[in-house]
Amino acid sequence: MLKFEEAYRIVMEASFSMEKENIPYTGSLGRVLAAPVKSDIDMPPWDRSAVDGYACRQDDLGKELAVLETIAAGTPPCHAVTPGKCSRIMTGAIVPDGADYIFMLEESKEVDGNRVIFTGKPGKSNISKRAEDVMKGETILRHGHFIRPQDIAVMAMAGATTVTVGCKVKVGVISTGNELVEPDKAPSQGQIRNSNAWQMLAQIDRAGARGTYYGIATDDEATTLRLIKKAIGENDVVLISGGVSEGDFDFVPSALKSMKLTIHFDQVAVQPGKPLTFCTGERKIVFGLPGNPVSTFVQFELMVRPLLEKMMGSKEEKPVIMLLLGTDFSRKRADRMALIPVRINDEGEAVPIEYHGSAHITALPGAWGIITIPQGQSWIQKGEPVSVRQI
Repeated sequence: MLKFEEAYRIVMEASFSMEKENIPYTGSLGRVLAAPVKSDIDMPPWDRSAVDGYACRQDDLGKELAVLETIAAGTPPCHAVTPGKCSRIMTGAIVPDGADYIFMLEESKEVDGNRVIFTGKPGKSNISKRAEDVMKGETILRHGHFIRPQDIAVMAMAGATTVTVGCKVKVGVISTGNELVEPDKAPSQGQIRNSNAWQMLAQIDRAGARGTYYGIATDDEATTLRLIKKAIGENDVVLISGGVSEGDFDFVPSALKSMKLTIHFDQVAVQPGKPLTFCTGERKIVFGLPGNPVSTFVQFELMVRPLLEKMMGSKEEKPVIMLLLGTDFSRKRADRMALIPVRINDEGEAVPIEYHGSAHITALPGAWGIITIPQGQSWIQKGEPVSVRQI
């Protein structure tokens, strides 16, 4: 069995880059930038008011000031502020020439109709200076950035209505096994519903790739080979769940060998997810994933998702945070690295959830993340730090 770290290195080194495409920024959520986004304006584009109040000269604070005008957001000032004068101003409006201070409405008192006096204590100017956030031509989103909703707002403000992104990796998904039926069927005795395929398709979508489902390969060598050939021919990456062990009806390994793919490894020292096959061809990548749904989920998150994101140009790694363990934890065997689902309690500690093994898929919705327990370690005491990867 390969150690996880070595298997991960082999997978990531097999990556190849996707082409680039230009798309509207409104459809770029979840994609990876293949070129930086630069601002076409200063932000703010002018000195602007950060509050509703009165724009004046700081030297005039405490004096009665005549109000020249009211400046609304989106309307240029008509008058410069001179000694003894001020202008009522709204949040986001352009600061008039001559003003270097804005006092808030709640720190003012009207005197004799069109005059006002500052009643507070001098502090910050309440003026947002031109270009204090971003200068024209400055990079605001870097190449390799995974686009989130807040990035869409930044693109809109910068006028970046078309952005360059990495093309989506095309991923084929196959499930194997006579015992499987699709979710809309009632399983008969000895059958189970196929959850792996739909789980993986959702994970593929979340990673920003494009998944295609090829159905269930029954325990027949010819059927298995036909589906795998079709999926490999039409995709960049193929994910096969089940059929990768050494049982009498596990035909995936022989099918992969017959296609002259290079098999880099077929077992990884992790729990869950030991039976993991990884193959490559000419700009083709194939994963033979375990049949148990928790194993499949975990191996996708740890192995497949980072690869897909790298292929699409991502230069960002998912953060792993350190938290204290909320309870003692032990395991009987420590010959593999363990991946344990955890929730976060009210004290901010990681607490292992009730988990019965790699088929216990209903445990995962209650999990916030997974902790990694190194190979050879069988006991962790409450209060010790553990690494947590969000899922």
